Amino acid sequence: MQKLSLSEKQTGKRSSPQGDKARDANPLAERLSFYRKLNGLSLEQVATRAGITKSYLSKLERGLSSPTIATLLRLAQALGRSAEQLIGEKGQDDDIVLVKEQDRIPFTRSKEREGYVYEAIAANRTRKAMAPFIMSPPSKVNEKAALASHAGEELIFIVSGVMEMVFADRVIRLEAGDSLYFNASIPHRSRSLGKQPAKALVVVSIPDPATNESPAGL
Repeated sequence: MQKLSLSEKQTGKRSSPQGDKARDANPLAERLSFYRKLNGLSLEQVATRAGITKSYLSKLERGLSSPTIATLLRLAQALGRSAEQLIGEKGQDDDIVLVKEQDRIPFTRSKEREGYVYEAIAANRTRKAMAPFIMSPPSKVNEKAALASHAGEELIFIVSGVMEMVFADRVIRLEAGDSLYFNASIPHRSRSLGKQPAKALVVVSIPDPATNESPAGL
């Protein structure tokens, strides 16, 4: 007997084979649809709250596209969830969480992100003030595309390789061992320099919904 998905359990309806295949490859898609319907929200309502278009949200729910970090954070806030609940397998609130390298959860590998690879760390922990992940940016990016920005503060530590961080008024070169701390609301973009993709540990503070401000201490 075929197992029902989260969305199918909630709605009682079967999704299309194409939709099943896309969701299997992108678990985030199923969770977006499930939590939206669980909250009794329409595509338009969630899209408006997250500041994205209805058609783009529809693509995300069908697994046909993947969100940027900024969009993921806004969607989580719009659904009253943490970003980790959208991408993690099962929530836990242990005070000490060990994540082996093979247990990191990739959450953005789409054409729209032009080769950016993100791996969530401690994605299963539901209550935390920081969202840590490993990032590997591509060497070639669309320089005409708008720079990204999101709420909170951001720390980038270069694990290996060489990375370039682009801001509106400056370009910063980072090598292994270097770090960069900045207000994430400042538009920015990264790319790898050299033959091998750079790898960085990125930590983003999670805004407090009650105050709409980042928690102190990061």
